[in-house]
Amino acid sequence: MPKSASRRRKKPKSCKDTAREKSARACAKHLADLKRAHSGPPPDVPLPSRSVVRLVSPVPDASWCTSPAQLCAELAE
Repeated sequence: MPKSASRRRKKPKSCKDTAREKSARACAKHLADLKRAHSGPPPDVPLPSRSVVRLVSPVPDASWCTSPAQLCAELAE
């Protein structure tokens, strides 16, 4: 391969911004602002102060688990 074929073509330098480029940048900035504004819940929605546990597994009467913490808890009973 010739050396010039392996090079990437550079973006042409322009002295002035076209209206299309300005519009594209403004749209991208506006979209970023919208994503930031909508990332959280609305301000009028109350958030729970504590999380609610949905499922609590019961402690088994006879454990087959051999974890040290579980064995210590069983021996303490």
